[in-house]
Amino acid sequence: MASTRPYNYLPGLIIYHILQLLPTKLAAQASFVSKQWAEAWSSILVFDFKEGDPYNHDGKFRLRMRYQGDAKVLDAWLRSAVERSVKELDIRLGNVPTVKPYCLPQTLFDAKLLTTLSLEGVRIEDNADQPISLPSLKSMSFKMVDFEGMALSNLISGCPWIEHLSLNLCDLGSWTWKLKISSSSLKSFEIFDCYSRHIEVEAKNLESFKFDSDFELLESMALFDCTNLKCINIFSQHLQHLILYALCQNSVEATINTPNLHSFDFSGYLMANVSMAPLKYLSDATLILLDHIRGPAFSLPLNHFSTLRDYLEHFDCSKKLKLYIHDAEGVMFPEDFREAFPSPLPNLKHLNIVMNSAVEGIKSELMESLHWMAPSVENPSIESLSRTNSSSTIT
Repeated sequence: MASTRPYNYLPGLIIYHILQLLPTKLAAQASFVSKQWAEAWSSILVFDFKEGDPYNHDGKFRLRMRYQGDAKVLDAWLRSAVERSVKELDIRLGNVPTVKPYCLPQTLFDAKLLTTLSLEGVRIEDNADQPISLPSLKSMSFKMVDFEGMALSNLISGCPWIEHLSLNLCDLGSWTWKLKISSSSLKSFEIFDCYSRHIEVEAKNLESFKFDSDFELLESMALFDCTNLKCINIFSQHLQHLILYALCQNSVEATINTPNLHSFDFSGYLMANVSMAPLKYLSDATLILLDHIRGPAFSLPLNHFSTLRDYLEHFDCSKKLKLYIHDAEGVMFPEDFREAFPSPLPNLKHLNIVMNSAVEGIKSELMESLHWMAPSVENPSIESLSRTNSSSTIT
């Protein structure tokens, strides 16, 4: 029986596979061959607008192009990608100096199945009245992205399961107010050469924090409630105030290079694996050590005093040091240790010790230890907090 199909007929599945093997630009052109090819093109889940790159994973949208102001075209492509339930979105735009960067449409912020978002050379507006719902998103990477106002904070609040966030050469939009990153799911956070005066991070499950920036106007940074933090890398030539609060991992490894730091506040366990550049401009340091807040039965580890001495040595250049401990035994260096090791704070002028326990009966021994620890301090201040929340100062 003679076939009634045209001589150029191909099964739809074959056409679909052919289009998958073509770069997206050629596949789009091939869709004009016939209605059958156009229908196959409409079912493609993968967009790749960079010539020559292979693509093998369904649900991925990749775009590489020089943006010249054709926002309507990009809006249509993104809308189509969201309608096809893409899982990975990767957009990198090269901008023309005279053209304002492309502003992402609101459609993108309602992609329910999107898991990975990577953006470069775009702009995100601060639309507080527009809801953001990205319930599946776990990883976001931004490079040269301009965030207007509170756009970044609003975006993160709409990602309840975000685990990784990377910011590179971005304008974070907080020139006059404090940028706050708050997420209970965030595990890894990286910031490289971004523009912001104040940065505050609150993330109880954060495990890794990396910051590297030479932005001259950066003034302060704070990490709050990061109880699972294991790795800290902070490099900033201009940072003036640093707060590390509630760092509760004994195994935390920290590298801090902030030579122009003026104040440093730390609350957590002694960091055995810490590397700090000289802090020659430090004027005020506050250290709240949680090592001894374990009840009266707690006994100090064998390496406690060597770890404490090495840690305190970083703050010798500070004008004032305030040290919070649970009991006096935590800073009562044994006599044989004092004879074997040099003082950690030979140049410190003002020392204030605050403890929960009383000092009656051990004052003399405590003062000997403090004079060895900070020999230039004439009258160390010791504040003892009683169980009735009253306090007294002994000099």
